[in-house]
Amino acid sequence: MKITAILFDNDGLLVDSERVTFEIWQDIFQRHGYDLTMDTYCQLIGMTEKNTAEFIYERFPGLDPYKDVFEEWDAQYEEIAPAGGVPLKRGAVELLDYCDEKGIRKAVASSNSLYWIETLLGANGIFHRMDAVSHSKLVQHGKPAPDLFLKAAELLGCEPGECVVLEDSENGLRAAHAAGMIPICIPDLKRPSAEVEGLCSAVCADMNEVIDWLEKNRD
Repeated sequence: MKITAILFDNDGLLVDSERVTFEIWQDIFQRHGYDLTMDTYCQLIGMTEKNTAEFIYERFPGLDPYKDVFEEWDAQYEEIAPAGGVPLKRGAVELLDYCDEKGIRKAVASSNSLYWIETLLGANGIFHRMDAVSHSKLVQHGKPAPDLFLKAAELLGCEPGECVVLEDSENGLRAAHAAGMIPICIPDLKRPSAEVEGLCSAVCADMNEVIDWLEKNRD
């Protein structure tokens, strides 16, 4: 299999942002007298801000999602993220080293803003190692549309069919499949459905396992 590039999702894939966000939210909810379980939080992953706010209004009466949750999360995240408080996921550095050794191009393709991609990866010392960054301002449609991944391939000068996409989310994996790329799922807090995992070439526990898969499948 010819593989010339790896496209990395950012949140929940390269950086452990979902777990950090859960811990911040859990603290916020507890201070307002509510218990936010991991199961409940996982229901919110992938929701729009509007739908998340509606969920909080319905399930946690008296809690203002904007003032009490979103604003407080922003303040805490802005404090810890630039200081390296959102760590890399297991195997990230090892996979980047492998790509450099084998001459595989590397790009981030994330629905997040360039500011947050650069902040989170820069704090962990790997932003400069990416050959390209495809972010929300560069495309018209976010995931599950394929735009972010196709833009990343364009920036790298690689054919879509030669790009491996590493994703943890259902929308991201659907987008990679729609782009005609090679999706690999690395589940985070919320595991994608069996249907979506069926779109993938592999499901790996971490990026170290991706190296093993590449060794077996790459020409």
